Amino acid sequence: MILAATHTDAAPSRFARTTADGHRVWRSVYFGPPPSPDSSESLAVPSGRIYVDPAPGQRREPQAFLVEQEAGAVVHPHFHFVDQFQVVVAGGGSLGRHPVAPISVHFAAACTGYGPIQPGPQGLSYFTFRTSADETGAQYLPAARDRMRPLPKRNVVVDAITLTDAQSLAARVDCVTETLLEKGDGLAVYLLRLAPGKVMVAPDASRGDGVSMLIAGGEILHDGISYSAWSCLYVSRAERSISLTAGTSGAEVLVMRYPLAKAAST
Repeated sequence: MILAATHTDAAPSRFARTTADGHRVWRSVYFGPPPSPDSSESLAVPSGRIYVDPAPGQRREPQAFLVEQEAGAVVHPHFHFVDQFQVVVAGGGSLGRHPVAPISVHFAAACTGYGPIQPGPQGLSYFTFRTSADETGAQYLPAARDRMRPLPKRNVVVDAITLTDAQSLAARVDCVTETLLEKGDGLAVYLLRLAPGKVMVAPDASRGDGVSMLIAGGEILHDGISYSAWSCLYVSRAERSISLTAGTSGAEVLVMRYPLAKAAST
């Protein structure tokens, strides 16, 4: 399976929800089902509402969506039933006690709590990627703590990722792969820097549980379509990999590979 969507493709889906304090959180869906069961619900301070727990191991289609929190719009501590990556692309703020800014990558394993996500004065924008969709919505803590499955807890942050300015990227003559994170179970984060018109093969998705990609700068050509900055792609484990062709401006692509799935202990 290969999925791809541009920022323009996602724009019509953009809508806002409201926190208990009256601040807005915008969301734009690139592909996959909406990341919460009811898109009309408000983001009130967690009241203990919990959605139906999906069956362990149940597979759904991948997700990619952009979240934009305006200043003051706090997302409270919670967890999800699936692994996910989050990539900070604009603004700033904090994830729990950890300051985040562009470009930061956060990985949270299934049933691992994280947060609160607090935007700074300029707001906070980040992508969320999942290889298996979580249609149950956030499980807020501490109310849902007893619903966490007995899986290893894992929070990993890779930050201070520096992108190339547009002029230097367009003048690039070589291609490189920078390894930002690489673990034995397949979990990995790479940054591909492509010279204009050059081709690179993306890291092998079969070494983990698939890969999500974010075009962080420049342009990628895929199946005759141009994917510019803030476009998203997904490659399943079965598909293994794809070739990426940079446009005339070059390209920088963030590649995130999910770890191989682990069953919950009994």
